[in-house]
Amino acid sequence: MAAEEIWIIGTEPPCPRCDYLTRMVKDIVTTAGIPATVRHLAYTCEEAHQFAASLGLRPGTAKDVARIAAVDVDWNQIHALIDGPDEETAADRELSCCPPAATKWSPALDEALRPCEQIARKAGILMTPVLVLGGRLFHQGSVPDRRRVNTWIREYFGDSAEGNQSQHIVEVLGPGCIKCNTLYDNVLKAVAQSGLGDRVTVWKRTDIAYFQDKGVFFTPGLVINGKVISKGKALSADQVADHLKDHFSIECN
Repeated sequence: MAAEEIWIIGTEPPCPRCDYLTRMVKDIVTTAGIPATVRHLAYTCEEAHQFAASLGLRPGTAKDVARIAAVDVDWNQIHALIDGPDEETAADRELSCCPPAATKWSPALDEALRPCEQIARKAGILMTPVLVLGGRLFHQGSVPDRRRVNTWIREYFGDSAEGNQSQHIVEVLGPGCIKCNTLYDNVLKAVAQSGLGDRVTVWKRTDIAYFQDKGVFFTPGLVINGKVISKGKALSADQVADHLKDHFSIECN
């Protein structure tokens, strides 16, 4: 594993917890300007097995821990937490252009699986999701608080990138569907066309919690210097350029 890599070891396709943690880490790395590569690894892959073996463990899921350590888990409750959201969460998912697995994560899901997390290593299991920075294990078995993850990443990689941040921030919020990617590409074009390349940093943000904090439940979202400009629209480059012009009071090239 390269020193500049961050691994999230989980299921493939990602479960809600693995997907949520992966998106969180990518968002932190992007906004902090950290020169790191974020990789999601299937816990069944050779790299994951080699890393777990270096700790005297083998990679596995909560189900593996429950089976080996005879942990009494209410799997009906687990499935209800994942598939039976309350009305607000259901509405949020209905509005999303392409709801990812991360929208099904909740702190309650981690709490329900906490008994497995607490006994995982004694059972010989490196339990997913697993967070690894530069070959060093930082967390396993649940989704850690964003503030803790942010601290870990900044302490490991340093904050040197922050001094290079541009004057203005344009953010594209979305889980990564065609509409989200189209808007991101059009934002890059608009910034170039407007002659703002040296003044604007464009961030692609995929952290579901951040969408919710900004009130964006219909992606993609466009945010300029913290202000939500649009929701659910893949704006053209010209439309984005008009918003940049209005926001920065400039004449587009």
